[in-house]
Order: sequence, then structure tokens, then C-alpha cells
Amino acid sequence: MAFFPRIGFVVLLSVGGAALLDAAPARANMVGQIITGKCAEAMQADFKKAAKTPPAGMVDFTCSCVADGMLKRRQSLDQAKTACVQQATTKYGAI
Repeated sequence: MAFFPRIGFVVLLSVGGAALLDAAPARANMVGQIITGKCAEAMQADFKKAAKTPPAGMVDFTCSCVADGMLKRRQSLDQAKTACVQQATTKYGAI
């Protein structure tokens, strides 16, 4: 069975939820950076806990995808995570 870490950063939703998604472009960029950063922290922690190393670029790819999904495609966190994990697995292979 392939390993792929969970992306657990529900904290983002408590920071302002949907209101953050309706922000002006400059604010949306900042929100995107926060989402990407929290996602990367969670993924790195999950990989460390599993004693695995992600392929180069995988964390950035996945977390940028999640941020874009939430901000540009208006997906929920779960929808963005599901789509992005599938894309990352296709691009980088199962770990």
C-alpha cells in the first residue's frame, strides 16, 4: 500500500474561513502564502513522523495546488486536498 501523508491544517479554517477566500487580490496572495506554508509544515511533519523523505518538489507542488484549489477554484479544503493528492501521486508516484 502506498503512503501519502495527510494534510492536516484545519487551523486555516478557524483563521477566517470563507471571508479570507473573498479577499482582494493582495490579501488573497497573502492567504495563499499562509495556506501553502501551513500545508508544507503539515506535510513535512507527516513525512518526518513516517520516517520518509518526499521527492524534491512534491511538497511545494501539492501545497500550491491546495492553495490554488481553495482560492482560485473555490474548492473546500477537502476537495482541494483530494484533487491535489491525486495529482501529486500521478506526478511523483506513490510513496
